[in-house]
Amino acid sequence: KGDTIGMFQVESRAQINFLPRSKPQCFYDVVVQVAIIRPGPIVGKMLSHYIRRRQGLEEIDHIHPWLESTLKRTLGVPLFQEQLLRMSMIMAGFTGGQAEELRRAMGFKRADKRLAKIEK
Repeated sequence: KGDTIGMFQVESRAQINFLPRSKPQCFYDVVVQVAIIRPGPIVGKMLSHYIRRRQGLEEIDHIHPWLESTLKRTLGVPLFQEQLLRMSMIMAGFTGGQAEELRRAMGFKRADKRLAKIEK
């Protein structure tokens, strides 16, 4: 229903509107709910993929078999910064420090220069 008064993490208008679509069933679903209504997932158009996968309307795609364990709980949709760190370590062989630098670079509005530096 979206009755969230007193639950500050999910009482924004966007959260209230998304709750009936996501239909959280357990605590982890609420964790995902909080994570998905953020600029990154919204700009990356991850909401619709997550909902369609949750409803069984879209096939779950883990992007690459190596990422299945990292993306399994979020239905193949990267939602958490920790997933980005792990994905860069698995796929690019980054160290923890390099993965953290990538995370920071992606958080900047003008990330092009920082990302270009990481590509080298």
